[in-house]
Amino acid sequence: MVRTAHAFLVGSITTLIVAVIAFIGGWTAARAIGDDGFHTFVTSKLADRSGERSTPVEVRDQFMVFWDVWALVQQEFYRTEPLDEQALVYGAIRGMLQALNDDYTAFQEPEAAAQTRESMEGKFEGIGAYLRVVEDEIVIERPIKNSPAMKAGLQDNDVIVKVDGTELAPLIAGLSEADAAAKAASLIRGPKGTVVRLTIRRPPATMPFEIDITRDEVPLISVNAYMLDDQIAYIQITEFKATTTASLDEALRELLPQQPVGLVLDLRNNPGGFLTTAQEVLGRFYEGTALYEEDSTGNMQELRTLPGPLDTRVYDLPMVVLVNGGSASASEIVAGGLRDRRPGTVLLGEQTFGKGSVQNIHRLRDNSSLRITIAQWFTPNREQIQSTGITPTYEVPFAQDPIYAVPCLGDQQPPEGQTTCNDAQLNWGLRVLTTDATPPLPEPAPTEESAGDS
Repeated sequence: MVRTAHAFLVGSITTLIVAVIAFIGGWTAARAIGDDGFHTFVTSKLADRSGERSTPVEVRDQFMVFWDVWALVQQEFYRTEPLDEQALVYGAIRGMLQALNDDYTAFQEPEAAAQTRESMEGKFEGIGAYLRVVEDEIVIERPIKNSPAMKAGLQDNDVIVKVDGTELAPLIAGLSEADAAAKAASLIRGPKGTVVRLTIRRPPATMPFEIDITRDEVPLISVNAYMLDDQIAYIQITEFKATTTASLDEALRELLPQQPVGLVLDLRNNPGGFLTTAQEVLGRFYEGTALYEEDSTGNMQELRTLPGPLDTRVYDLPMVVLVNGGSASASEIVAGGLRDRRPGTVLLGEQTFGKGSVQNIHRLRDNSSLRITIAQWFTPNREQIQSTGITPTYEVPFAQDPIYAVPCLGDQQPPEGQTTCNDAQLNWGLRVLTTDATPPLPEPAPTEESAGDS
């Protein structure tokens, strides 16, 4: 769950960047005068510079140790090419954040940060394909429906060898999978109406071919909706983006006039998104407390639902919410709120992920970004979610046995020889809404007395 803030980071990171500039000036001067006492020069002269003077007094001594290390790297590290000082600064920032021991406080360099911002806005300009890294190659995981990539004929598992004649392999060598995918995406994306030429290899063939694709605005679909048999409405939310609420309203305006008798809300494998979007989604299903936030001082703040237009409110319809271990953050806010405050709602599936912390996102001066944890959240009944998750009313493991037949939705295809798909959780969700059947209780864990063979 995130909040956004377009602000400059102050304090230590600002001081760090300013001090880098101060250091470089001092280092250049030292080299020019041939001072053998370089270490002494750095540690003493930096104290007279504005960057050092602006360092908070309580951490000034600790920062001097950083500059000692910086100076020694500059002076002694063996290299055949100039040091990438920007990479060193970014590495120092990452190291500082890692020392917080919080998985959700993180730094993104400008390229990756720009792509994250575009994704959360719910649209971007490019060809419309999800990428992954396989054996140091950029592979198309799948084209987005109705995107330029799909219309051009790109397929799952196509390997992108070149972008506009530039080979990708040397550019991504040594990068993490995330950074490699971000690097490739930065080359492939571009303004609407421009053309990108991709060199593609389609396994098992070994000979590549070229394809020109005209970029366009690509919407990222986060809401899928269908009317199923027995007048059951089905809505899947895949992520809580800036465009999700509008898409949900559109889906409700299509489904509600068909007079459904029940609703399945599928939040499985939804990793979360914007806090405000979660409040808006909850506002379509009830009015009241959405969650509580607790800050570092222990202050607990109530956050309420954000109601939608009258024709999008579904306050009374029986409802089943599907969750699993991939349901996290904003998904858990919605699941917990519906469970605690909306009568006629049943949670079904598996224990959720347990990500109950709130992050502010700061856009920094070079368009990099900092995501920093500011609070933890609790359900309307004040139950903590962090590291615990939400336990559904009915625990049903995912299974695809033929006895759990359900309609094939979206891009799903039935197994060979069948006309339906199989999904135990959706199957039981539909049965809960249309019959008096309920899933069997899970087998109790064996006690010490009964464990083992007799």
